Order: sequence, then C-alpha cells, then structure tokens
Amino acid sequence: MSSTTLNDESIFKSKIYLLPNSLGKGRLSIFKDAFSKFRLNSAEDFDCQKVKFVIVEESLDLPTVLKILKLDVRNDTDNSNSENNRPVLISTKWLTDSIKSKYLLPTADYTLKYTVKKPQTTSTTTTAAEIEAKSQSLAQSDTTQSKIPDVTNKPSETSSHLAAPKSIKRTLSSDEPLGSAAQIKRRAYSSESDGSDDEIMLVKNPVKKGALPKGNWQCAQSSLNPVKTNQNKEITDKLEEMANLYEKAADKWRAYSYQKAVAMLKRHPKRVTTFEEIVALPGIGQRLADKIWEIIETGGFLKLEEYQSRDDITALNIFGNIWGAGVVIAKQWVDQGFRTLDDIRTKAKLTPNQQVGLKYYDEFLERIPRDEVAQIESIVKDAVELLCPGSIVQTCGSYRRGKPTCGDIDILITHPDGLSHEGLLHPVIDNLKKSGFLTDDLSYSDKHDEESGAHMKYFGVCILPGENQKHRRIDIIIIPYSSAYFNRSMRKLAHGMNMYLSQHRLNTGVIRKGGVKINNGTTLPTPTEESIFKFLNLEYRPPVERDH
Repeated sequence: MSSTTLNDESIFKSKIYLLPNSLGKGRLSIFKDAFSKFRLNSAEDFDCQKVKFVIVEESLDLPTVLKILKLDVRNDTDNSNSENNRPVLISTKWLTDSIKSKYLLPTADYTLKYTVKKPQTTSTTTTAAEIEAKSQSLAQSDTTQSKIPDVTNKPSETSSHLAAPKSIKRTLSSDEPLGSAAQIKRRAYSSESDGSDDEIMLVKNPVKKGALPKGNWQCAQSSLNPVKTNQNKEITDKLEEMANLYEKAADKWRAYSYQKAVAMLKRHPKRVTTFEEIVALPGIGQRLADKIWEIIETGGFLKLEEYQSRDDITALNIFGNIWGAGVVIAKQWVDQGFRTLDDIRTKAKLTPNQQVGLKYYDEFLERIPRDEVAQIESIVKDAVELLCPGSIVQTCGSYRRGKPTCGDIDILITHPDGLSHEGLLHPVIDNLKKSGFLTDDLSYSDKHDEESGAHMKYFGVCILPGENQKHRRIDIIIIPYSSAYFNRSMRKLAHGMNMYLSQHRLNTGVIRKGGVKINNGTTLPTPTEESIFKFLNLEYRPPVERDH
C-alpha cells in the first residue's frame, strides 16, 4: 500500500490500531475521542491480517515498533510479513495536526518508512590508508599523554585543594568552618570571652568561599538584567488559571503543584514541543505532563473547562474576588449554599472589610488605566512633599513594570536620610482623607508599629476628583531607604549560611533550632557595605542595582 491516495481513501474503511506505548492516559483519551470525531474504525488489538494502519508515537524508533508489533521485516519469505501485507505506520503527529485543523489531513507527510539496517560484515583486511590513519591517531594520542605532567609524587599548588579522607578531616579542626555548629559548641565551653554582641572576633565564613546556598537569590542579581520572555505562555496561562481555581477551592497542594510547573515552564529557555521534554523537566510528574501535553496538542484543557462550568467552582471564583473574604471564607459561603453576590448581601455575616469589598466589587475588578495610576501617584506625592520635603514616592507593581493597566495601586514612600520617613504615615493619610481622596479604610498600622521601626502600611480605597470616577484599591507603605526585596533576599541568604543579618550587625556561627536562635554566634567586622557583601560571598551591588 505505497500509494498515498490509496491510503487516504481506504483509511475510512480499514481497521486502524492506535499503539498505546509511550502515550499517557491523557493523550490516549484525546486520540480516542479524535477517532470518534473523524469516524475512524478502531481496532482493539493488533492483528496483522486485519489491521491495515497503525498509529505510532513519533518518539518511538522503528525497531521498537516492530518488536512491539512482533513484525520481522527482514524475513520477507513469510507471506504474513510481505511488503503488501505490512500495516502502514503513521505518526501520531498526523492525528495531532488533524485535531488542530479540525479535519483529517493527508497522510503523505506522516507515513513512516520500513528501513531496517542490515548487519555490517566485518572485514579482515585493512587498507594501507586505514593503517596510516590509525598510526597518526595513535601518535597524536602519545604526544598528548606525554604533555601531561606527572603529579603522582610531586606536591603542587593545586594538591592542597584535594579532599582529605574523612578520618583525617576529623582531626584537622582548623579546616572546619569556624561558623560550624561543632566549633561554636567548642567555643561555648572553652572561650574565655563573655559572649558580648559588641565583641568583634575574626571568624571564617561558614560557607565555602565563592559559593552560595542553592537558590535563585535576588540579591545576587542585578535589577538591570533584562527579563526573559516566557516561551510557553499558552501553556502557563491555562495552568495558572487551574492553579487559581484550586487555590480558591482551598486545595493548596494541587495549587502548589501547578504553580511549581508554571514557574519551571516560564524559566525554560525554549518552547516545549515534545512529551519527552515535559517529562524531563524537574518537578513535573506523569499526570501533570499529560495535561500539559493536552494543551500543546489540542490548544484546550478539558479539566479547566469542566471546573469552570461547575456552579460551586463558579461561586468560589466570584466570592474569592470579594476583598477581605479569602479562600476559607469563600468556601464556607459555598458550603452554606450561597451562589450569588445577592446571597452574600442578604444572608452572609460580613466584616467591615468584606462590606467594603462587596460595595465596590465591580469597580475593584476593573483594571486601572496607566494614566489614572499616574494621577493617583501625583496626588499622594503632593501630600507627602507638603509634610516631608525630599521624600521619594514610587508606585510599584504592574505600573513600574510598564504595564498598560494595574489591578490596584501600590505606593512606597521613603526618605534618603533614613530618618524623616518615621511617623509620616498618619499625617499623610489624615490629609488625604480630609481632601476626599481616601474614602474607606481597610487596614492601618498603628502608632506602636511606627515607633518600632517596622514597615508602616495603609490599605484603603481612593477616588480621583471629578465626575464618573471609580473607586480604586490603594496600598501606601512607608519603608526605610533601600530595596525591600533586595534586603529580604540578603537576610534570607545569611540565614542559609548560619548567619544573621540585621540593620545593626552581621553575625556568623548562629545556631537555630526550629527557626529560633539558640546561639547568637559572633559579630563580624562590617565597617562598609562592601564588607557585608564580601562575607556573604556576593558581588557588590551599588544601590542602583538593588531595585528589585
């Protein structure tokens, strides 16, 4: 059956066997649905006398397929295996592309050829040219080996870096990192020091020089580096939708699994096109890989569509968008039989924040145009400048990343002198309320928080002056001068290195148990910012590169 035209004509009349090997459950189900849709005659089992076509996973090689089907094409004297009786092998890509096109495509470009390599016969004679080539190869090999220095009996500069046997290592206490738990324990019993925090001792860094604990540390990256493009956006968009639905259904483990897959696919340097690529990605199992492959093959995601069509999931999605409700409360409302916003208004007991969230439900869901965000930022800037000249007011989030719209407005306020920002939040908020700009309070840090030096936060609702304006969610946060994300990353990095970093000092050899410090370790000399970076094995980043 070598004619393509004959193949395409007879494919509707003949038995077709779908080889299940290397197909996950998800793909197998999709292909079986395609058989029904295109009215193809499916064979449950392979029978060489009855089956005329076999659809084969494209990643399988011919010898593997022949072995599975128990076909021996080398023995053509057997009538059952003769060329005319062999089944036509077609790649699964034919079905995949047909599903996308919504009609059966010609099989010409998808038919696999029967080409089996004959075993090579070894020759006992060797040509003069081959002997010459081998001689030159051996000569080059000998030359290369002669250039390698003999280091077996000679101490060298690099030999000091070779790992010592464990038995020797245990006797060489000086080689242990001085910040290790073992040496801290010895110091605790043998040191004559009073352990004062102000005492400065020269202590080795507990992590190997130049090394960082595993992780993608923001403080090791320059914020000026270009952001990578998501090569798998069509996949991650659907997975993110599914993760959000699981999150709102309080199914945190499935949500986490999807979020992890999304992060992995976003970081992947190229577009994923094969099932093998998906399975090879760390943290993605067979079941999730099947779902990702379904998105690639069909452009759809059946599980997501089923979830979105359920009335309880729809209600969870609606209630989860009420500011102040959250996943747990939304699920409680669904369990109580509530399905609409009217049910919530008339039957549910609401907190003050939930009342505000319900009051402005539709307005909060609308994206905020960039020019409106700029106007809101300008009003806050004027209010801050009036009370504390020289302050820095910066709108963050989507606005700062250059997006055309934002979900809400996040504004950070600080002052370069590191002091003037303290106590600023309440006067600014009071003035903005008096002007009618702020209409509703959602969350407000109290004065005790301000005096403690913690971040001062205000979450509320604002509206621009004029007609037909909409209420918008706004967060105003006052922080010490520097990048919050960068600093948090540095503190977390220090934690992973058995160290402790604060605004006042950097300690090494810190011992923690269950997240609680049981030994404060030793304070390191850090007269400059550069010295802190050096102790943390980081390249120094000037302030302009810490803007994460």
